[in-house]
Amino acid sequence: MEKLVKQSLNRLFGSWKWPKNWVLKLLSLFFAVFMWYFVAGEDNVDMTVRVPVEVINLPQDLIITNEYKRELEVTVSGSRGLIRNLAGDVSRTVDLSNATPGPVVIKNDPKSIPVPWGVKVLRAKPSEFILQLDKLIEKRLPIHAVTSGQVPEGYSLVAVLLEPAEITITAPKSIIGTESLINTLPIDISGLKGPTITHTSLDLAPEISELIGHPVVTASILIEEKQVLRVVKNIPVVVAEGNTIPLLQISPSTVTVHSAIPSSVAQKSDDYRALFTALISITDLQVGTHTVKVRVKTAAGVKILEVEPTEVSVTVPPAGQ
Repeated sequence: MEKLVKQSLNRLFGSWKWPKNWVLKLLSLFFAVFMWYFVAGEDNVDMTVRVPVEVINLPQDLIITNEYKRELEVTVSGSRGLIRNLAGDVSRTVDLSNATPGPVVIKNDPKSIPVPWGVKVLRAKPSEFILQLDKLIEKRLPIHAVTSGQVPEGYSLVAVLLEPAEITITAPKSIIGTESLINTLPIDISGLKGPTITHTSLDLAPEISELIGHPVVTASILIEEKQVLRVVKNIPVVVAEGNTIPLLQISPSTVTVHSAIPSSVAQKSDDYRALFTALISITDLQVGTHTVKVRVKTAAGVKILEVEPTEVSVTVPPAGQ
């Protein structure tokens, strides 16, 4: 076929010297003319299209902290057919591989928006925008319990134990860089008279909530009745098993107890000795004098702070005396 074409052309052009690969070059010329005709055959129009902004290569330790235009309004000029096919094929790519913390000004000049041959970018709106970059840090912060309301009269809040007691937050340095703790939302303790377990959320800034959501912690509320300190003297020392030894001698025969007594109990009587029992054990004691430890029992809710003395002398006489 090539030979036949060449012979026919030789008759027309005589002894013309044809270049190598002339058929491929001729076809390329044909398609170029065809494309030119296709493009030039349509009227050129100016049209505004929306071009998405695509951020790439953002370093892992940086974060964009401000809102910015995610789409540009780009005015282009070209044939209607080519412009119609731009949708989904063109984007404004912003490469942040060399970015550092701080503001970055992005210029949207015509050269920054790649378009196919035959289409020209006239302008972009906005012509520029700013990306505010911040260092992304991880910080472990203790959680502080905040309470509201009051416990009833005669009771006191001892402690609020939180689980977990701390939280690890990954956020921009500008947001958590100066934070030393995270507060809970107020926990209402009104009317509570004893230990209570409840759940509460954290009091977070909106920008932190957007990053980590709304964590919930468990709060164990310890409430006790208020206590008064009392020194109770002359509490008799008695034998735990009952005294079956005649003439048994205990010295001293009484002890003094330093105690913390619930206010409701303390208000019922001024004789606090009835709240305590001082006991010793004489099981297996032989004849002679022995030092025996004193064990003090008390009523529920009463705390023993100190016993004086902690030991007493017990003398077991010989049988028959």
